[in-house]
Amino acid sequence: SYVPELAEVEPDRLVDVRILEDTQQMMGDARAVGLNPYICSSYRNYDYQRSVFNDTMVDWITQGYTPLDAYDETRKSVAVPGTSEHATGLALDITSADYAQLDDAQAETAESKWFAENCWKYGFVLRYPPEKSDITGIVYEPWHYRYVGKEAAKKITEQGITLEEYLQAD
Repeated sequence: SYVPELAEVEPDRLVDVRILEDTQQMMGDARAVGLNPYICSSYRNYDYQRSVFNDTMVDWITQGYTPLDAYDETRKSVAVPGTSEHATGLALDITSADYAQLDDAQAETAESKWFAENCWKYGFVLRYPPEKSDITGIVYEPWHYRYVGKEAAKKITEQGITLEEYLQAD
């Protein structure tokens, strides 16, 4: 039932008001260097997250997975309702407006490369980096950025660690 105080960062895209300025600066700076980023997902309420989770589960079931196996596969790429970072208003899915697919090829876009290199300056981290799914529990998502604050983002990025590893170290 948690709902943060929200502000519109772009049309139909809401974030926690505390990250509005840094998010706007990051998106503006990306555009200033000629990139075309697109926030394809931001704040999600519980009902919307449940819908995303259920739709993904149904996709797995229609591919022949049992309901239990479909649930396990879905959990690898979609947060269980009530546990999504999107519900905090602190997570953004950012793609190239020219390539909106949520797949590993997204990492090859100029936008993803720029965000992966620069997001920490604005307080964000690439939340689910490659080869870290054993730690995060989520597959590599080159589009999913989480606001953690500038100091934490710098440390996480410099050390090449995940948010989980950072929190365990403190």
